[in-house]
Amino acid sequence: MAYWLGIDAGTTAIKAGLYSADGVQVALGEAPSKVDVRTGGKSEQDMDGVWSSVCSAIRKAIDGIDPSQIESVGLCAQGDGLWALNNEKRPIGPAILWNDTRASTGISNLYETGRAKAISHACNTSIWPGTSGAIYQWLRQNAPATADQITHVTYCAGWVGLCLTGELATDFSDASIPFLDLTSKEYAPEALDALDARALQPTLSKPRSADSALGQITEEAAAATGLKAGTPVSVGTLDLSAMIVGMGMDQPGETMMILGTTAVVNILTETITPSDLPVGATAFHATAGLMTRILAPTTGAAAFDWFCALHPQTLGGETPSEIAQKLNALTQDVPPGANGVTFLPYLNGERAPFVAPEARGVFFGLSQSSTKADMGRAVMEGSAFSLRHCLIAEQGTLPDSPVRLTGGGARNALWCQIIADTMQTPIIVCTASDHGLWGAACLGASANGKGAACDLAKRTEDSLRYDPDPGLAAAYDTAFERYRHLSDSCRDIWKF
Repeated sequence: MAYWLGIDAGTTAIKAGLYSADGVQVALGEAPSKVDVRTGGKSEQDMDGVWSSVCSAIRKAIDGIDPSQIESVGLCAQGDGLWALNNEKRPIGPAILWNDTRASTGISNLYETGRAKAISHACNTSIWPGTSGAIYQWLRQNAPATADQITHVTYCAGWVGLCLTGELATDFSDASIPFLDLTSKEYAPEALDALDARALQPTLSKPRSADSALGQITEEAAAATGLKAGTPVSVGTLDLSAMIVGMGMDQPGETMMILGTTAVVNILTETITPSDLPVGATAFHATAGLMTRILAPTTGAAAFDWFCALHPQTLGGETPSEIAQKLNALTQDVPPGANGVTFLPYLNGERAPFVAPEARGVFFGLSQSSTKADMGRAVMEGSAFSLRHCLIAEQGTLPDSPVRLTGGGARNALWCQIIADTMQTPIIVCTASDHGLWGAACLGASANGKGAACDLAKRTEDSLRYDPDPGLAAAYDTAFERYRHLSDSCRDIWKF
């Protein structure tokens, strides 16, 4: 039996999945990944700790498997942040992550002075504090001695690939933000200058397609992971891009949403029209053909978890499923619009459909008659409205064809129905939850000559369909307009 191995190095959990060529997961290994979060917006990870967790996950996945049966390895990981190396390709310190907000002041200055336009016109992205360039600018100002040590800039997937093969590479997806010119596929000097980061240009790897070969498992990596030395490995990619591959998405116009800790709306496109202030971000598809418009609100299912954690006696539980059942039972009879209560889900600031690191979550419309059920319903509606807000801001209209939904929140039937009713669009939920791992495995196989990654990824999957209730359209339209008006009005308040 021949197997393909996929690795997904997430922010808080790292997974390794072993697959047969028909997409059946035959083994799964998981390991936690520790994040150092502190006041002031700090969010960092020890890079050697990440590699150690990768090794642990791989060993668990291949336990009892003859490593010679593993034909290829593909990998994906969390994106953005600053993963900096010295001239010996060793970390200069901890990785500063995508959700670090210490560069917020610098980002605000970029927008206020108009310098952000150079970045927007290159990579069609509204830059946020957790991007590599923004963090580097902050580092130059606050820790210049550390910044001076940087010889190579990579991403989490590049770091894991380096540890596996000794080779350093960045794929087009990871390289897209914030310096890449999406038209020329070269790093844009204007974008580098906007962030005072021209010194970084020689540290950036020339982008490569994620379905190309990176190298082979080294003897050192073999000893650490249990893999066979010489096993081929593909260039690592952004976890989101691997997920898109794992869903077999490779056609313009295809749309997919993720309701995880954060939320994401993803739309595949052949062309972009750069603007001074684009909605969200843009990154290349893992195979570097199409581009993905990425509209990623900072808070998705995290709002659900936060609200339930406030009520441990009534909404607590041993598992996410148990907690969801309790909140659903509490809120299912609350009408659309939550009896006038509106929740803005900006618990961690916002980056789509607008950039506002200073934004915060707010309940509006509370009265003496408001209940916990109203507030819980408003939390679920707020996340749904956030997704609708992104689509309206990007396309001017809602999709006219079914949209796929995945992520932890997609396992909540009531929430899925709320999203379908809010969008007035059918929502298709794949019961499989391993698309990132499977996509990574397919990219590894593709780099090993097995065929096109998205073709390899097509497999039989069960799905659930949630059709919108036309009778609720008017009520949700009214509730959404209230949400959007409140959101727009709050932006001046947050700045003040």
